[in-house]
Amino acid sequence: MDSDVRYSLESADKRSVVAVAQNLVGKTLRDVARIDSLDSFSSEEDPFEAAIIQYFANSSKPLCEYDGAFERALSIKAFPVKIGRNGQLVAKDRLVLGKIGFSDILDEPWETSLVRKQYGKLLLLAYLYEPCTNPVDYIFQFADFWAMPDEDAYTIQRDWETVVGKISSGRAHEISSGDTLYLEAYAKDGLASGTVPQPLSDIPAIPRYWAFKKSFVMSLVHRMSDAQKISRSKLQSTLPLSELVRQHFDKYVGYTEEDLGEIFGLTQKGKRPPKSLSALITRRILGVAEDSKILEFEKAGIVAKTIRLKRNGVPKYPMSFPKFDYCKLAVTPFEDSDFRGYLEQKYLLVIFREDDEVRNEYHLDSVLFWQMPESDIPEARRCYKEMQRRVRDGHADQSVKATENRCCHVRPHGRNAEDTCMTPYGVPVIKKSFWFNSKYIAGEIQRLNTKGLSVG
Repeated sequence: MDSDVRYSLESADKRSVVAVAQNLVGKTLRDVARIDSLDSFSSEEDPFEAAIIQYFANSSKPLCEYDGAFERALSIKAFPVKIGRNGQLVAKDRLVLGKIGFSDILDEPWETSLVRKQYGKLLLLAYLYEPCTNPVDYIFQFADFWAMPDEDAYTIQRDWETVVGKISSGRAHEISSGDTLYLEAYAKDGLASGTVPQPLSDIPAIPRYWAFKKSFVMSLVHRMSDAQKISRSKLQSTLPLSELVRQHFDKYVGYTEEDLGEIFGLTQKGKRPPKSLSALITRRILGVAEDSKILEFEKAGIVAKTIRLKRNGVPKYPMSFPKFDYCKLAVTPFEDSDFRGYLEQKYLLVIFREDDEVRNEYHLDSVLFWQMPESDIPEARRCYKEMQRRVRDGHADQSVKATENRCCHVRPHGRNAEDTCMTPYGVPVIKKSFWFNSKYIAGEIQRLNTKGLSVG
């Protein structure tokens, strides 16, 4: 039987499964299943998941073998959440649905695909992840059925078609998580997992799994834990998100930031413009209130960034990330770091280009959706690990320079020389953050424009 537990979906059985699932909320496997260790679960899959399967098998109606009629079956997925900075539950990782068969998927229509079959069949179990804790002591936070909302179905189908399109054209080796918005073709171990043949090309490809992106799982957590406290606006349209955004920005191409500030009533003559002027302009162009978050952007993990390109095509300022904590950096592996999460985000780059004749006058030029290519992640990892080494060795004051790494570097990000953070050795050093190199971003913008991926 597949590792996903599957039950009959007759109403009586469904109620039985829900009752078993709800009994887990607020409890642990040690509490409900009297399991003290996962050592006895020698499953090829996750032992924690295997223990959950056993609990359901012992607590509900008999399991039915999967006979190909998925309409009468149910999948149970357990996934970790953690406590966010605001005290609310947030997703810890993406939600993996199943492996992609490069050959099998060529003749598989969307209607019978693995992802489509999950509609209304997922019983989601969220447990609170605590480092250095025995998994049998993880506390389950909520359990409920998940049915694909109509508002998400169109985007997820487009994501699926994008990935399948690459496989069908012999380009499975070019698949990247940046290709899509909600659903991704995820490489579990990246290059470390080796490669496999693909059917329509001699070039081997990294094995991939269907997965909902972490940002999309975050929206599921918000819905299911009833944690959405702030209003969220939608960009109402049946158009693809990229086309919708392009239409919003098209009418303002050529205007300066100062022009747009006046148009939207955000600036006044004789007064200093607000520091967040570019972000406010982006919201006004998209028709989103200042106190609202854009629902589609949240689900896709999209962050808007303003880029000012000088006449030579290089950004006037490098692109920065939030300040890091030296002590946390010293002990956190790259894969678990905030920096890794920033690299996985998709960015809406709102690009202003310097006037050819008037110096320091920037006009709205275009907008691009961009995510760091997976092939560049190892270079960013190298920057992170080098800075981590310096902090551990007591040299937190020595930043990784842009000349040392093709993609990223480290530089001060404090208000002034007195704005410091304590290192593991008890020495205060000015606060710093990771930054994308200006020339790297310039190259990526040029690459996207060359491929015709500009929204503007």
